[in-house]
Amino acid sequence: MKNQIDSIFYVLGNKTRRDILFALSDEPMYFNQISKQVGIGQQAMLRHMQTLVDSGFVSTYGEKSDFGAPDRKYYRLDSSFNLSISLSEDEFVIDYDDEKIPDKKLESLTDEKFRQIPDDPSIALGILRKYLTGIDVNIQNMQTEINNLKAIKQMLLQKMHQIGHDNFVSLERKIIYKMMRENPSSLTELSQMVNENKSEVLNTLKDLQGKIDKGKMKTLLDELTT
Repeated sequence: MKNQIDSIFYVLGNKTRRDILFALSDEPMYFNQISKQVGIGQQAMLRHMQTLVDSGFVSTYGEKSDFGAPDRKYYRLDSSFNLSISLSEDEFVIDYDDEKIPDKKLESLTDEKFRQIPDDPSIALGILRKYLTGIDVNIQNMQTEINNLKAIKQMLLQKMHQIGHDNFVSLERKIIYKMMRENPSSLTELSQMVNENKSEVLNTLKDLQGKIDKGKMKTLLDELTT
């Protein structure tokens, strides 16, 4: 997953490539259309389009041209994922999700009214605008709730870091933080998380057992040392 995230940052780190993706988010376009809309030369555009195609962000297809001319090559968006970044005084997290909702599941999530929109533009466009506006409002309300939860989470992380700083040495803190946030299932997994050898981690866990003599953390420590 890390390589995938690194690739995404590489592609999206370039403003011109972001502008191309924004342009294609409205509709597929052929090369000259994109070049004109983004406002860069053809040689530079070729390099950016090749990067976007190679990384899977964009794909191409041919469409017959009028008057017997050769097929015209169109570009369209061809990737689906969610990427969110949380950065605060106590946390840096990148969440990546590329799971696609199967068509059958999407049907169960979708209200019947969304599938009965007519094709007549004089009717359909007004209905679509209404539905899209409503969904945007719902997303904004959910985002507000997510932001509130993140604020509470940051408060709890601050408390955890304060306790760690006041009571434990460096490796002990690293182990405690990983155990509280990621719940390792074995000594090997924990050692990989903190990037230390197993013997060093095991010795530190035994030291921690003497400092944490009751509660759920004590139980977790016992599980990893047995």
